[in-house]
Amino acid sequence: MMPRPFSQSVDFPLVMTTVGSAALVFVIDLFFPQGVAIGMLYAIPVLLAARSRQARFTVVFAAACTVLAVLGHVFSDSGFAPPWMSITNRTISIAMFWGVALLSLQHLKVKEQVDLLHGLLPMCASCHKIRDDKGYWSKVEEYLEARTQTMLTHGICPECMQKWYPEFYPQVVDQYPDLFKDPSAGIVDERLLHSKEAP
Repeated sequence: MMPRPFSQSVDFPLVMTTVGSAALVFVIDLFFPQGVAIGMLYAIPVLLAARSRQARFTVVFAAACTVLAVLGHVFSDSGFAPPWMSITNRTISIAMFWGVALLSLQHLKVKEQVDLLHGLLPMCASCHKIRDDKGYWSKVEEYLEARTQTMLTHGICPECMQKWYPEFYPQVVDQYPDLFKDPSAGIVDERLLHSKEAP
């Protein structure tokens, strides 16, 4: 099953569950005194809103939970805690569920990029260019740099060095032996060293 695009519309059951959970947290908030950290529970509906995979819905719902958290604080009993403590507690709660909203959105954005890169990429069998979703062909380097934060550099592997530049290969092996190490064993690949001795 293909993942839903980030901008697709929100499904109705999720909206109702999110609204219902926010209403339930608000009712619970009204029954507890101001010093109790019930405002932290607003993170639950914010996380549910983030599951919609729509940024606008998540931000609007985090703003609605902020209003509910402030109203819950205003209409709750003053309780046992001094005002500064209950206001600090409520401010931390609001900051926490906004942080949850922003991190959830960032996670979904990154997940969408990873899902895009995990799919099949149409590649030319001859020149190795990649066709994007709009039908344009571009070099592998350009494709990756446009869609990731990766900057590619160019080098030459030992096998290609030996194949295309055999006259320079022995000098390069002698001058840069670290380039010809087997990374899994941590030793110099003996086949590459002895290949310069072959006729």
